[in-house]
Amino acid sequence: MLCDFRLGYVYNFKPYCGKKDNVPRSEKGLGYVIRFLCSCLKSTRHRIFFDRFFSSVLLMRDLLNAGQYSTGTIMLTRKFLPENIKEFKLKTAGESKCFQCIETPNLTCTIWKDKKEIALVSTANKYTIESTKRRIGGNVASIPCPQTIRQYNKFMGGVDLADQKRQYYDVARKSYKWWFYMYRFLINTAVNNAHIIYTLTNMPNLKRPMNLYTFKMGLIASLIKNLRPSIATPIRIISHKHERVKIQGRKRVCRHTVAV
Repeated sequence: MLCDFRLGYVYNFKPYCGKKDNVPRSEKGLGYVIRFLCSCLKSTRHRIFFDRFFSSVLLMRDLLNAGQYSTGTIMLTRKFLPENIKEFKLKTAGESKCFQCIETPNLTCTIWKDKKEIALVSTANKYTIESTKRRIGGNVASIPCPQTIRQYNKFMGGVDLADQKRQYYDVARKSYKWWFYMYRFLINTAVNNAHIIYTLTNMPNLKRPMNLYTFKMGLIASLIKNLRPSIATPIRIISHKHERVKIQGRKRVCRHTVAV
């Protein structure tokens, strides 16, 4: 999914249908689904953040050629990374190293030592050192941290936020049918996107915008207001009580009981 990191607005998505599906894929790997997700962006110079499942050097270059900047964690064993990066080791926490591509100067690979080594490739940031707080031995201390790492931690959360909002007052029901899950996903996503648009367009007004629960209840009421309620079968209420009486001979059925 392609989501906004501040609001969780879902711009685009593509379901994964398994290895045996007939959906055409890129020869450059599954990570190239990012190109499809970014196709809905009409303007350029956006910053796209994703994890190491999608990251590759070729994807970063293609996104940069399309006018989009990108940042993502990456495994140092990926193709097209130089051998000296794969063998590079950091010793102390806060230590970092940046490698720059000669063919594409905007493409950099940054390695930072926290509790373990973290590697990122980016076309959006220069190698600038900032500071971040970490707990060391029971005390909070500031250690050096590249700007690329800090921005990745700040902006990499749009999909999680969209998933969290989709769980609020959702219409989910348990089912083993994949299409039924997709149906619920589309409804919840559309309603959450509509609420985000309503909140953004209603801000200049003095009235406080509706929360998600009130918005959904109003949406339900507007969808069913033109429908007629079903007419219930009238039930006869008998004022007097029936008593059990033992009679002789043939028994007959009470006509009041039959009417009820």
